[in-house]
Amino acid sequence: MMPPTEATPTSQEPASPAPTETVPAPAESTPNSKLPAPSFESQPYINEAAGFALDIPIGWTINETALGPRGAQVQFLSAPELADMPALPEGAARVNATIYQWDPKNDLAAFVAHQKTAWEASGFPILEEEQMVLELGLPAVQFLVQTPEANVVFLIAALGDQYLVLSGEGNLELVKEIVQRLRPIS
Repeated sequence: MMPPTEATPTSQEPASPAPTETVPAPAESTPNSKLPAPSFESQPYINEAAGFALDIPIGWTINETALGPRGAQVQFLSAPELADMPALPEGAARVNATIYQWDPKNDLAAFVAHQKTAWEASGFPILEEEQMVLELGLPAVQFLVQTPEANVVFLIAALGDQYLVLSGEGNLELVKEIVQRLRPIS
């Protein structure tokens, strides 16, 4: 595991949208051309290798880890000591971004179905499910899943030939705001 680092603000902005995915957005949902300002003082986190950017609160700790040749993970923490805590203190938040290489490629609906089957097999009830279109037209599906430890927000999107799963716990309103700020970069 790489040592925790502070993200450095950058002015790099997303260049172009990712290819359209197979999960359609609800008819009333339209992509945002520009996100509203976050409720927190933010800094962008840009992962060029995985092709995404995300706004996180200033001062959060970032841990990046390779998970072998078929994946990687980035952990965003409201405080460094939260990395391995089984339960978070009141008001704290932890968000993980996990990149998967999975077949079939570029099939968001199949990946989402696979994930839902895994949750059901583990006995984790899905409390909420919402299809959405994020900035730059990126289709995504957001869930609220009840695990034995906590309720967890998941946002799943396809970025090119890989899948990005953002999961977060703790302050769920803050987690939802952060994960919905996901945007593709090229």
